[in-house]
Amino acid sequence: MNIYTIEECMHDLYTGQTNVAVAAKKVELPLQELKQIFYSYVTKRPIDDDVWQADVELAWPHIT
Repeated sequence: MNIYTIEECMHDLYTGQTNVAVAAKKVELPLQELKQIFYSYVTKRPIDDDVWQADVELAWPHIT
């Protein structure tokens, strides 16, 4: 049995691997509650302005 934990959910949301509605269903929480948990998760993590420089994958607007 594969259980999707809140920690995995927060990581996936934070890295853009899923959206809040899909994640809420997976962890069986009301959408508003998961939004509040995620807001708290995000506010505890500082943003590094140079983090984008580590990106090596091309994104849609940059593919030529």
